[in-house]
Amino acid sequence: MADELKIPFGKPARVGNYKVWRTKYTEKVKDEKSGKTGTFNIEQINVSDLTGTWQVKIPQTSMMFATISEGYNTTDDALKEQFLGMLFTNMRNVCLINSEALHDAFFFLQEMMTFPYLLLSETEMTQKMREGFNKLGGGNTEDFEKHISKMCEYRKRLYGLIETKKARFIEDYERQQEKKRKEMEDEMKNLSNDEKAEDAFNILAEKKEEGNG
Repeated sequence: MADELKIPFGKPARVGNYKVWRTKYTEKVKDEKSGKTGTFNIEQINVSDLTGTWQVKIPQTSMMFATISEGYNTTDDALKEQFLGMLFTNMRNVCLINSEALHDAFFFLQEMMTFPYLLLSETEMTQKMREGFNKLGGGNTEDFEKHISKMCEYRKRLYGLIETKKARFIEDYERQQEKKRKEMEDEMKNLSNDEKAEDAFNILAEKKEEGNG
């Protein structure tokens, strides 16, 4: 990897609306057998917004360290900014947006991506699992069927939770919409009352002028 393509050390480089740079930190590790403590220098990637008000640190021991490094290691600046910009924005959103729905969605998606067959119907999921079991040469069929039953139960609980969360999210959305509608009606009502008051004032003023005339 050419040095010019590496994430700079110490000095932040700009990537879209974010800054990224590398630093090192010292981590103490205790050997359980000897009881001795050793120190290790570990690199980390620092990501922040342009103002530095939000920042996250990714240690070298995390797979994300390699993902960000590889994303930065490209001569295509547009591609670099698009990929890393998306990645950093997702990090920032998860850190700062307090929407329960957003974090629910992240949890559910993570569960699905861990075992993608959960995205399928129960029938398709069990079929895929059995096909994989047979391709691997089989084994203890009874234990595997118990495993399938557990996965089916887990899938039911997961999708039941999704439906509950979905209903709550829709209720909250409709409640907010109703609140906005009520506020608009009140604003229109107040505007109408103001117009009536202004008309009444003008009529009284005209009558007063006529009386003086």
